[in-house]
Amino acid sequence: MGINSREEAVQFLKEKRDSDQVEDVEPEKRGLISGLLNTLASDITGLTGSVASAVDPKNYRPEPGYTFQAPGPNDSRGPCPGLNLLANYGYLPRNGYVNYGQVLDATARGFNMGADLATVLAVFTILADGDIATESWYLGAGPGNVGGLNRHDTAECDISPNREDYYLACGDNHHLSSRLFQQNVQAAAANPTKQFDLVTMGTQYASNAAFSLKNNPYLYYFPFPSIVSLGAFAFYPQFFSNGTYGAGGVANYESISSIIGAKFNKTSGQFSFVPEKWPSQGWYRRATPYGAVQALIDGFTIIYPRYPVPMAVPQLANPANLNVNTILCDIYDGINSITPLALGGTEQEVATAVSWALSKLEGVGISPSVLGCSIGNISPNFYPNMTQAGGPMNLPPAQQANTGNNVYNKTYFCNAPTTPQCSHTC
Repeated sequence: MGINSREEAVQFLKEKRDSDQVEDVEPEKRGLISGLLNTLASDITGLTGSVASAVDPKNYRPEPGYTFQAPGPNDSRGPCPGLNLLANYGYLPRNGYVNYGQVLDATARGFNMGADLATVLAVFTILADGDIATESWYLGAGPGNVGGLNRHDTAECDISPNREDYYLACGDNHHLSSRLFQQNVQAAAANPTKQFDLVTMGTQYASNAAFSLKNNPYLYYFPFPSIVSLGAFAFYPQFFSNGTYGAGGVANYESISSIIGAKFNKTSGQFSFVPEKWPSQGWYRRATPYGAVQALIDGFTIIYPRYPVPMAVPQLANPANLNVNTILCDIYDGINSITPLALGGTEQEVATAVSWALSKLEGVGISPSVLGCSIGNISPNFYPNMTQAGGPMNLPPAQQANTGNNVYNKTYFCNAPTTPQCSHTC
């Protein structure tokens, strides 16, 4: 048997383990397997050891009174590691049922997310995945696995930093993918900075986007979810860095792996998914808020150009017109052209929901008068063709058993799912 890759080595060892023949492996083949399996361990070693500089002690997290507690079987957790972590420490309700005010406060205290960015994300999540009357939603799946942040192609979408696509994962868009984080680690190791910085995360985005375009026939990069997707790649250095990214902070392996819940197994070369937490050696949030404008700049000028995926943001056809203001105008005006997915759809309910959402955005400075945009001239539909196969109202085929809340301390997706992988624990 030829062994030419780490994946082949892992498979070879599994076969030997199952047949109780591990000790019978030839010495020279054992050495080759060991070397291949240790490649990733060596990459990780090269990414460790750096520490943040120029930090303010007031930004140390967690603060006194906020202690880590692993989520229980009935606590809702889903695709956003930052929100999961905040619930694990009690900055958000530990049961994972959160509301607008709690999220604005917790994301600011925990990661220094700007109020405008938190508002944009929360408003669309409530419209698509939550309850407008209570301004609330679930971090993972809602009751009966309906709704919540796990709902596909609404706020969550395909081409995630370290989660598999909904269709290819057979409905599991929320567990950490071992093979994707392996890829992410290797991208950081190949980067001269050895950091999970914007360059590394741009590389990760390009790899994931190319994979999705090739293998996922249900890939629809809807305008608003795509903004969330692009932002997520920028969030790794901007929010998960130990200290302020670009000002002495380090987006190092210790911080990133701990915050997203990736625990390396040196024997298998895989990553188990464990509850998200701040690194134990000491972690400092960014010193300055990171808001919607900077997130859009990072997403559309650094991440997206690495591998553009078609989406219905009209200015993409004319890059000269693509700037932060026009995208923020799209966000504002786009609300007028969608029917909130969580509503029954009566005219009065839709009007009420739209008025609520616009008032929230205007409260943080996202309005026509501030941005200088003309309402009615852009009008992108943020969920175009939402009833077509793969859209939010007609989801791709999936197994219901894979659509619930996070289950930790397991390893998911050791191999790339080029076709739907419904049984994906390793």
